[in-house]
Amino acid sequence: MDENILIYEVKSGDTLDKISVKIGMTGDQLKDFHNSHCEKMEKLWFNNLVGVRQIIIPKQYKNQDQLRDALAKELPPSSITRDFYTDSYTVKETFYGSSEKDFEIDYKVDIAFRKKEETNIPDEIVDVKCYDFRKNGAIPDDKMSAVSLACMASIYPISFIIPFQGKISGIYEFGNLKKKFNYKKQELSDFFKGEIYEAYFDKFSASLEKENDVLKQLSSSLLYQLLFPRMEWFHKAGNWTETFYFLKNSFPVNCSMSARYNHKGTGIVETSILGFIRDAFTLQEILRGTASDSEPEQPADGDVELRYKTDKKTKKMLVAEASVTFRNDNEIYRKQTLKLTRNE
Repeated sequence: MDENILIYEVKSGDTLDKISVKIGMTGDQLKDFHNSHCEKMEKLWFNNLVGVRQIIIPKQYKNQDQLRDALAKELPPSSITRDFYTDSYTVKETFYGSSEKDFEIDYKVDIAFRKKEETNIPDEIVDVKCYDFRKNGAIPDDKMSAVSLACMASIYPISFIIPFQGKISGIYEFGNLKKKFNYKKQELSDFFKGEIYEAYFDKFSASLEKENDVLKQLSSSLLYQLLFPRMEWFHKAGNWTETFYFLKNSFPVNCSMSARYNHKGTGIVETSILGFIRDAFTLQEILRGTASDSEPEQPADGDVELRYKTDKKTKKMLVAEASVTFRNDNEIYRKQTLKLTRNE
């Protein structure tokens, strides 16, 4: 017998309405519940129970509002919390159909929330460090990749400002990025000798001058859009419009978004957010990062999908995946995927 049902012995004067009110149901709901769990000859057709010896009732009944509330409690909260994150994730990024051959990048991301007494703003300050990069399974061995990674390593961790709604809103104490790089610059110059590398260091240092430019470069990446979502996504119903960066350092485009929630996994909820480009920009405009005022003959065909697996009890993000796809004549032109997996 189903462990979620009970057999109720009908008493004199009982009706479906009288019994159902005691367990939070209507008479029709109780009749439907009984009929869905009994044999054909035992089905109920009337409210009175004359001649009926037993009916099937649920151990714990939840109406539609109660079911909705119970499922909502299994989702992450609608505001950013420290419990949503673990300390470290492994990242795998793949790129298809780009100008060079398809390739894969693996690295690690550490996340640390600042103590509230260390900052002077109400938002969360999160230190993020990316490291241990591999391209197609190997440490990049060309000098320009090495110097680029070394420059980025010199400014990590980067301190992001995350408001309670989620998503990155700024860089905390932005001036510290250039200070950290300048502190490491001589050490880097001693290792990477030559005019080409000195020119690269000067260019990298200059790129740290304007906070808005650095913020756009980081927040437009697929990694940070996935890592710091807008937390209301986990509770959205119906369709809505959301801006999203389909390409790093490009401009954001409006997307028609929808969300799905799967609570069937044991102990895990899977939230999927799907978006389609609705702005009238061409693919080339998005790839160049420059929009024109003219009406395009063929608007860009692109979609984004974000998937989160979260623990029903702890609300932690266990796995997060993203894919951004551009199509041309119904065929994939360019695709990027990214997967975050919690480190045990």
